[in-house]
Amino acid sequence: MYYLRKEPYEKTIPVIEKTDGTIIPERKYMVEDRALYKANGLSRYYRQEFVGDKQPGFTLYKVKKISTILKQREALFNYCGEWFDVYDENGKVELPVS
Repeated sequence: MYYLRKEPYEKTIPVIEKTDGTIIPERKYMVEDRALYKANGLSRYYRQEFVGDKQPGFTLYKVKKISTILKQREALFNYCGEWFDVYDENGKVELPVS
């Protein structure tokens, strides 16, 4: 079974110049480990913190075919602009470069 997950990474917020002339300096923060979940009883998908197969009210979105998960991955990229990695029960799946 395949699922989509994005491991944690560090991101930088650029310098912000406020209208009163003060400056908020550049700073770093961690983006948490996330995965794609499906709401129980609804046809909605959510990007949430990865905690395993089940969260209250949600189920980790898993499919059997790699082609299906790749279509969902592309749709998720078109929605939020982030590429999620494909995983299976053995870990991260290496996808062929096309």
